[in-house]
Amino acid sequence: MITVAAKKAEWITIAQAVERMPIPVSKSTVRRWIEEGKHGLVAGKFGGRVVLRADSLPEIIEDPYA
Repeated sequence: MITVAAKKAEWITIAQAVERMPIPVSKSTVRRWIEEGKHGLVAGKFGGRVVLRADSLPEIIEDPYA
């Protein structure tokens, strides 16, 4: 069942998520994070594209590769 909050959530593409990240990351890194369940990213498919809930983007300040 989809909740009212989920219906009103802003869903964005991986490319948009990369642009909104506070540190530089690649699209492949975001895809890997989704696959590995890292950083609490909430993702799904819409029209064959992977989309993420904008409010689930991590607020990473330090280098995630370190």
